[in-house]
Amino acid sequence: MKAYVGQGRLTAGCKKVRVLREKGLGFCLCPGELPPLHEPWFMDNGAFRAWRAGEPFDEVAFLRDVERIRREGLKPDFVVAPDIVGGGVASLDFSLSWLDRLQGLPVYLAVQDGMQPEHVEPHAHRFNGIFVGGTLEWKMRATVVWLDFARKHGLPIHVGRVGTPSRVDWALTLGVDSIDSSLPLWSVEKLEAFLGALRSKQSRFW
Repeated sequence: MKAYVGQGRLTAGCKKVRVLREKGLGFCLCPGELPPLHEPWFMDNGAFRAWRAGEPFDEVAFLRDVERIRREGLKPDFVVAPDIVGGGVASLDFSLSWLDRLQGLPVYLAVQDGMQPEHVEPHAHRFNGIFVGGTLEWKMRATVVWLDFARKHGLPIHVGRVGTPSRVDWALTLGVDSIDSSLPLWSVEKLEAFLGALRSKQSRFW
């Protein structure tokens, strides 16, 4: 299982970057955080961060980074199509409306509260993976359903906001392909707990 941490809590050249690289952790970038400090990495769209701050999604900033990725030949593991947190089918429609602007990039669909596999079924072939977003309560219930859906369509599945040891253990038990969280960067203790949980069921997590 791959694990990513939020690059936004770091500064270029800091000692922690070297430690994270040595530990095999990738980075999750939001709009305005390019370039990646090292590989591997993926590009989030920033919708969750904006939602949590009570702000609108910054379409301009996201598009600016998408164009920079193309222009500089950067290689994200994937890019998360813009979504609506907790938006159900409206979020799916919004994500679909972005696909033309994301052509040529590996695009993951963020599934949200109220979205069902039958809603996504006709469009599964248009995405390169599934990103389980949404509210935490819904995510913990729905991930197993979306894991089955992803496996049925031969797609990798990523789960966001998996930073505590108990959630890491849960993700490893399910067998998801990747996770991310900024929580491990809050303190040395949280990072050590995160890494310890990753190693608890696998000798190598990357």
